Amino acid sequence: MEWFLILFDFIPLLVFVILDSLGKLRYAVLGAVLAAALELGYSYWALGTINSFSLLFAGSVLVFATLSYRFNNPIFFLLKPTFIGSIMGIVFLTSSALHQPLLLTTLDRYVDLFPPELRLRLQTPTMAAILTRFNLYLGFGFLIHALVTAWASLRLNRWWWFAVSGPGLYLVFLLAALVALQ
Repeated sequence: MEWFLILFDFIPLLVFVILDSLGKLRYAVLGAVLAAALELGYSYWALGTINSFSLLFAGSVLVFATLSYRFNNPIFFLLKPTFIGSIMGIVFLTSSALHQPLLLTTLDRYVDLFPPELRLRLQTPTMAAILTRFNLYLGFGFLIHALVTAWASLRLNRWWWFAVSGPGLYLVFLLAALVALQ
């Protein structure tokens, strides 16, 4: 997987913020939808397939942009990261509670895509323990991020909302990984 594709997911948010800050909500939501469609097209071109996370992201952009467009209110689009983060947090925490961490399940399913020398390292008990902890902490991190993003969408300007909802998510990943490695 290309790491660029992970950063690419925030382009629709950035397009929305730029166009919305110019005072054109309708253009902002249309621009975000177009950027999400381009992201799907690039994912398909680069990987030969569209993964379920990219599809969920683009679908949520379409739904929340449509609501913002229909009701002429940006709050619907601003709450999109809260919705996605809440769902992801619940999924990760539920999989941890059921003793079937999503990260381990995903690793088991896609381990053949890794080079053989890395495959052996990923299948050790130590790595399983780290991924199990990371799965749990990531679940809590997604929920905290969703709450902070909701607060930012209601109380802060668009640029701060973008900083919290976009780069703030990377901070959640970093903190969850650091805690899981302890």
